[in-house]
Amino acid sequence: MAIEYVDRGSMERPVEVHLRDKDIRQSIDSILRNGNGYRWNLRNGLVEVTNTHASKRLERLLDVVIPDFQIAGGENALVASTMLWWDLQRRIDQKIPGFGGDIAGRSSTVMPTKLRNRTVRQILSYIIRNSRADGWIVAGPPECLGFTPYCGLWYIVEP
Repeated sequence: MAIEYVDRGSMERPVEVHLRDKDIRQSIDSILRNGNGYRWNLRNGLVEVTNTHASKRLERLLDVVIPDFQIAGGENALVASTMLWWDLQRRIDQKIPGFGGDIAGRSSTVMPTKLRNRTVRQILSYIIRNSRADGWIVAGPPECLGFTPYCGLWYIVEP
């Protein structure tokens, strides 16, 4: 599952739905009907939830094309996600210097690949479909999404 934006009200307001005798489409529709501006579709093998109130800057960032993205053998979803964030930052500002260090946290292994001319959204979907991760979610207030690493852009959700 990919969730591109969740407003604060939706996070703070419980939703009660009855899903008996409903298929997956009807169930997702029932859940999202309670929110403000949500819609969903099936893209790249994932259920992708979007919102009409999401940041337009965020949408443009998720549509940035990364010319070459490689996931090495044994690389985990957290590292792949971090490297994707880094590649996106370099596409936005080519003057950004390199970085070093470890990426803390445990994560599931992603199937190795070389992806060419794919959007950030497509690469995130690849990471989710080819690891044990459950999905990715955009987090942070819309006014700062994608402007600073402290505000964040997306998180990988794993069991």
